Amino acid sequence: MVSREEKLTDITDWLAISALTEQPIRETIRSFSKRLSNCGIPVDRINCSTFQRHQIMGAMDTTWEIDVGVSDTEFVPKSVIINSDTNNTPAGSLARSASDFERYDLRNSETRGKFPVFEKLNARGFCDYFIIKQSYGRHWESRKTATNSEGVYGSFATKNSSGFSDDQIDEIKSLWPALSLFLKTATEQMLSAQLLEAYVGRIPARNILSGMIERGDGNRISCVLWYSDLRDSTRLSTSLPTDEYLELLNNYFDCTAGSVIENGGEVLKFIGDGVMAIFPLDERDEKMAFSSALSAARQSLVKADCLRSKTSASSAGDFVFGIGLHAGDVTLGNVGTAGRLDMTVIGASANQVTRIEALTKSLAISVLASPRFFQSSPEGLTSIGKFPVPDLGGMTEIYSLVEK
Repeated sequence: MVSREEKLTDITDWLAISALTEQPIRETIRSFSKRLSNCGIPVDRINCSTFQRHQIMGAMDTTWEIDVGVSDTEFVPKSVIINSDTNNTPAGSLARSASDFERYDLRNSETRGKFPVFEKLNARGFCDYFIIKQSYGRHWESRKTATNSEGVYGSFATKNSSGFSDDQIDEIKSLWPALSLFLKTATEQMLSAQLLEAYVGRIPARNILSGMIERGDGNRISCVLWYSDLRDSTRLSTSLPTDEYLELLNNYFDCTAGSVIENGGEVLKFIGDGVMAIFPLDERDEKMAFSSALSAARQSLVKADCLRSKTSASSAGDFVFGIGLHAGDVTLGNVGTAGRLDMTVIGASANQVTRIEALTKSLAISVLASPRFFQSSPEGLTSIGKFPVPDLGGMTEIYSLVEK
């Protein structure tokens, strides 16, 4: 017969293996609850949260309840944490405490009044509750709370009328370091992937994480190409204060790159004030890819017009840009030195779309498209004549948006 101590050791070993094999948080929490039950520990609710540094995400949160199951792993934006009353939660209280453990008897009316969540839990039959933390050792500042430790927080609740015994709490405490390590590892893996995607884009991030990390590694993509460039950027950068110029740049990127993303495209590179984006043809209906790229171009212009009307008294919306549309094959690959690589887009089609965009300045037309783009998506475009386009071979017919 397996002893209680052996069962607890098995759980610790299983959590370590789960961390090493990158098991999903959701499934691991569900299995952890079953293993506690097999040890005779009456846990009816588990909530696990991790708080960490991230430019967007401030926390990860997962909850399991015996009558509900496991919630999806939820990422809580940093802005929500900063602007919410985190003081009025058990985790917020523990974060400010020198202790790493607090226990609450939910049968006591005075205790239930400490935090809003306690009344809700007691109404659903929960009697005993404790929360435990494992700090990472780093700290971050919140505008509305005291200094809070980054780390893992876990709360455990039971509907057992006798609550948890001291021995049962000690047993969960003995498992907590292993569970904390699993949660920290799993969360940072997920956040690393999101952070990588935020900096290099979804497709490059996917390629890097799948092992495409050697110099010269690359893959060919058939796609619609979308390139935009800011007009008079040199004049703007020298005439505006740095903070105003950065605000203008970010507004411009919101109009252009933001529209690409909202229409299902992929921003591959910010090249100074240029935006190189694609709408892959192997991931969607070809007609939809062209239509989405055209919609993104129109949306960019609408956004810019709205911004100018709202910021007429400042320089924040005082910018003009051009957009080139094309289609073809490009290679997304690693270039650079052995110690410093960049996953970038290369190929004739990538050069050609920048040449098409360059015409928007001399022709004073905001959006121009190539013959290849027009062949697959003629609706909404009209020919404006033939023009010399380097890399496209002689005089090339060019198309612009039909005014709506």
